[in-house]
Amino acid sequence: MRGPGQPVTDAPAEQSGPSEQASRVQHRPRDWNLDGGERQASRTAALAPWLALGAALAAATLVFWLFDSLPFQDLPAHAGFIALRHRFHHSPFDQRFFVLAPHLGPYSLFRTLGEALVPLVGPVGAVRAIASLPVVAIPLALLWARRRLHADNAPTAAYYGLSLSFGFMTLLGFASYLCAVAALVVTLTVWLELLWAVDTADRRALWLEAAVACLTPLLFVAHGHAFAIFLALAGISAVATGRRWARILRLRALGPALALAGWVAWSQRASVIPPGSAPPPNPPLEPHFQGLYDKLSLLVTPTLLTRTGADVVVGLVLWAILLAAVIATSRATAGEASSTAPFAHVRALVACMAGLFAAFLGMPHTIGWFGFVDGRLVLVLLLLAVMTVRKNVLRPPLAGLYARVAPAAAWTMTAIAIGASWLFQREARGWRQVLAHVPAESRLLNLPLEPDSRIFTAHPFVHYDKFALAERPIVVSDVWFHQGSALYPTPENPALRLPPSYSESDLRFIDWPAYRMDDWDYVLIRTRPESLEPPVPASVKLAAHEGGWWLFQTH
Repeated sequence: MRGPGQPVTDAPAEQSGPSEQASRVQHRPRDWNLDGGERQASRTAALAPWLALGAALAAATLVFWLFDSLPFQDLPAHAGFIALRHRFHHSPFDQRFFVLAPHLGPYSLFRTLGEALVPLVGPVGAVRAIASLPVVAIPLALLWARRRLHADNAPTAAYYGLSLSFGFMTLLGFASYLCAVAALVVTLTVWLELLWAVDTADRRALWLEAAVACLTPLLFVAHGHAFAIFLALAGISAVATGRRWARILRLRALGPALALAGWVAWSQRASVIPPGSAPPPNPPLEPHFQGLYDKLSLLVTPTLLTRTGADVVVGLVLWAILLAAVIATSRATAGEASSTAPFAHVRALVACMAGLFAAFLGMPHTIGWFGFVDGRLVLVLLLLAVMTVRKNVLRPPLAGLYARVAPAAAWTMTAIAIGASWLFQREARGWRQVLAHVPAESRLLNLPLEPDSRIFTAHPFVHYDKFALAERPIVVSDVWFHQGSALYPTPENPALRLPPSYSESDLRFIDWPAYRMDDWDYVLIRTRPESLEPPVPASVKLAAHEGGWWLFQTH
């Protein structure tokens, strides 16, 4: 009978097979006779891999703290909205233009973290801290998952997780989703342990079921999309192998989370708006599909950061190594008895990967305001691959590559992120000096003609106006009016009168007659630093200019 702290698996530890374990036991008396220096050297050798991993994680988090200008698209917006919510009840100006209506649901965990961190490090420091969390949480979640599922105590999986923590979604500023992905890995691991306990009639099944029932509501309030992915993976893994009807019965553990999700969906349906709010100008929830080429190009996004191509090469290497390792694992496991834990875990995870890839091919790219719908699945696919691999069945060439590529990829991605962020500072210069000219209680129209960077992909400059919102009460032109931000517009909010063509991330040109300039006190325009002054109406006067930032006063 297993003890409560032991992994639910019949597999031997992947770091050492039975013969190596027996050898270790035989030599233990001789180890006891080592002198102090030899014992210290042995301890140092055992700690060295973990110290190296700790150094890599520490270096990776510095990406979010070393530099003044952030290249992560949505983080400035999150900082501004965190600040607005924090001061709302003491700011009559904000109350004039916004309604604050927080409710339990997806993004609640993100808002709670932001509110808890504001008094300690301010709104910008809060988003830096939250963005740092996935860089640590995803590697540690993978490390824990592999220890539970495969008795693998090596740090290799954490390096893979660190490599995949720097990708296009990191650059988009999807910190809430990435934190939820780490929670998804943990919850799925406990779910797989539950399924194996059901197959073997292990008495720990009841406790594992209770753990799943507690974890899944937390996953829901972390991010709704990650929760939906878990529901799909739970269903696929339940029918993939083992005692299927008994496994399906344990889907009852998802009952509390599904009940919470149903209640939230009903109470916060689109037809319901908070008292005092005008209907927000969100686009209808219509799906938009990309072509096949654009769809397949998303496969490189788990490591896509810059326009150099170096990070894409890292991603392709990771795809090749992990796919080869998963295929080798599947082949080796197919010859084993179906009553073993390795067989059950591998078969369930491979089925999950197949189902997730099919969903990726069929899902739209955007649904209304919610973007990158299909691209979010690619990262989860690679994390599932890391969870699937059994190192003790890999042949020496592949086993060596699997172990050596992980730390090399992690350090490479960290170096790329730090180096590109350093170069980005020159490209972003001037925003702080220009935004300092925007006084409190003013209305700022943001028109980023050139929101893109020459160094990073995505649109790093679309939300830089929110840095002013993070420091003082102002009205900005682009606010996410929905449950996630908990912010809604009052009828006085000038954002309600923006033209339908307004889009911060894809402006292309400014149709000046379409804007009601009396609604705004200032206009912020972003161009490339070497560009000439953009043409503006005669009634608009230049107030400040530095680098690629142009601030105009309307009256």
